[in-house]
Amino acid sequence: MPELAFKRALNAELGRYVRINRLRKTDDSFNPRYGCLSKIYRYYVSRKEILPYRSDYCLSVPQKLDRAKMEKAALLLVGKKNFRHLSSCSNRENTTCDVLNCRISKGKSDFFIEIEGSHFLYKMARTAAAFIISSGTGEIEPAALGAVLEGRRNRIAPAPACGLYLWRVKYLAR
Repeated sequence: MPELAFKRALNAELGRYVRINRLRKTDDSFNPRYGCLSKIYRYYVSRKEILPYRSDYCLSVPQKLDRAKMEKAALLLVGKKNFRHLSSCSNRENTTCDVLNCRISKGKSDFFIEIEGSHFLYKMARTAAAFIISSGTGEIEPAALGAVLEGRRNRIAPAPACGLYLWRVKYLAR
């Protein structure tokens, strides 16, 4: 099947929330789950009371947020660390992940938290978002991340699933 026809056929079957932008032929050893360089998640937040039709797609945080503390918390997440206590998987053998970038978009009432990593543990992106938001509301200080990661402080509950999107997966071009 020609590449363009195959792309159109896939997009016709995937529904309106998933889209194939580009196809590339690979050898049989390619594994989309384990062959990626990094994944980027975005967590959407609104400071306003959100309308019912947006409640499944965005987290409402009506409290005042300290943007500087949130940005500090995001920067502290960057690096190769053991994220066992910032996830919901305590029985996994290797819980070290490399967070390559973590940032907060511009926007006063609507913004997103973007986190890029080599891979993610179960609920790690949602828990990282909860840590950043909790830093902004003053519930936790950004400097407490070390104690959380070492298990010397209570775990942070993951943020609700609404608002979290797998935004992009980066692969090595062959």
